[in-house]
Amino acid sequence: MNLEIRNWPHFAIEMLSILLLICCLLPLLKIGQLDGAAVPTHYDAAGQVDRTGSSDDMAALPLLALIMFAVLTVAEKVPKLMNAPKKLSENGKAYLQANGWKYAREIKLCIMALMTYITYWTYSIAAGKADGMPQWGLIVSVGALLAVTIRFYYRLYNYN
Repeated sequence: MNLEIRNWPHFAIEMLSILLLICCLLPLLKIGQLDGAAVPTHYDAAGQVDRTGSSDDMAALPLLALIMFAVLTVAEKVPKLMNAPKKLSENGKAYLQANGWKYAREIKLCIMALMTYITYWTYSIAAGKADGMPQWGLIVSVGALLAVTIRFYYRLYNYN
């Protein structure tokens, strides 16, 4: 396993991902203050709460973020496990193995940002500080996920 810092922008992306994971885990420290509060468990398309649950349900989001962080870190450390599309040339497969870690790291940043956004608004609604979740964060996060994926596959298929 290669543990060297490959380049500074991606080192910064990794540190930002870790910071977002920590921010996502912070509501677990205040979960005791939500006893008896209705914690949102689902939102509609407008960002309004559809269903609520108990305060124990608040722990699911940070734990899910932690699991996704771990899985994407493993994918980043072992890019040879990434599936290659059948129509890739040998050079394309070499590019995938050489640069798959960058894609996994960028996707991890986008997912950690999305999970932090959802966790923050869920806690805010459960604590009575907000009425609903604004949609701009979801739109930006999903847009970033799509942009990173399209850019990676564009480079993958146009690699000589």
